[in-house]
Amino acid sequence: MLAWTAYVAVWLLAAGIWALAAAAGADRSPLATLPYGILQMALAGGLGVGVIRLTRRVPLGGRRLAFAAVHAAALTGYAFVYATWFAWPDLARGDVGAAVSAIRRSPVVLWNLLMGSWLYLVIAGIAYAVRAHRHAVAAAAAAAEARLLAQQAQLAALRAQLNPHFLFNALHSVASLMACDVAAADAALERLGDLLRYALSDDDEVPLASEWAFTHDYLELERLRLGDRLRTEAHADPEALAMLVPALLLQPIVENAVRHAIDPRPEGGRVAVSAGLEGDRLVLRVVDDGPGIRAGAAGAGVGLRSVRRRLDVRHGDRAALDVRTGAGCVVTISLPISRARGAAA
Repeated sequence: MLAWTAYVAVWLLAAGIWALAAAAGADRSPLATLPYGILQMALAGGLGVGVIRLTRRVPLGGRRLAFAAVHAAALTGYAFVYATWFAWPDLARGDVGAAVSAIRRSPVVLWNLLMGSWLYLVIAGIAYAVRAHRHAVAAAAAAAEARLLAQQAQLAALRAQLNPHFLFNALHSVASLMACDVAAADAALERLGDLLRYALSDDDEVPLASEWAFTHDYLELERLRLGDRLRTEAHADPEALAMLVPALLLQPIVENAVRHAIDPRPEGGRVAVSAGLEGDRLVLRVVDDGPGIRAGAAGAGVGLRSVRRRLDVRHGDRAALDVRTGAGCVVTISLPISRARGAAA
């Protein structure tokens, strides 16, 4: 509806311009020539509706010869009707001779033929351009939707890799307790139930506060098994906790530190987790004091590989996962800030 309103407005403006030009050429008032301008442009605009409909039936990418022939015929008809509009009342009354005489005497027929041809080309050109733009926008939207669906499917597949991995390791922790401390194993099972509700949810993105709490509960589950051998430190800026992160982003890295840096050592070790904002970046860091990762294995492990791939899929080169090893291991995640809905800026 808006497009047709604009269409009528353009022709009314053209009628005003036509009236001004005609008044200047005939030394008459624009108000006197305005009715003729409205009639002339109403005719041009009415014929233009037919041109627009024709462009729908004759696609721009069709056969060239047929395309040119159809538009050549339509242009000729449009220009002729536009140029001889003043004679049509005589034809309507059946006075062909008067109509032909009026056309012969008119000094503007040739000019109107040229103007009608130009108007036809403008209307057809704009119609094709608008339609091409709409098709391009629709194609871009469809391509974007396809990319989004593909991305979501890929993320879901990567997320699905983590759930059985997490479940297997958590059940292994509980099984280790059953032989030595049944009460601790029972408490671990209760905590495991809470952890599984989060791990098996469908939420792809969560506030860091939720992932932080989940990671804390996971460490408490491991503490039931490892006791004082597992020493932890945690610090998070309150503002950072309101940022959105992929679910199961932090926990797999902490789990990796516990499994490879703490569990194999009789004396245990320390795992430190931190989260903060650095400029326009959210930075998460997991540090352990274990023996480090052997050369060439920095990206090993289902958890690290999956986290790295999920960051690549979601953020591309705007996110990074860096692993540094030596005396201990430092894993740093840096990703763009994305605030949870309702979070204060």
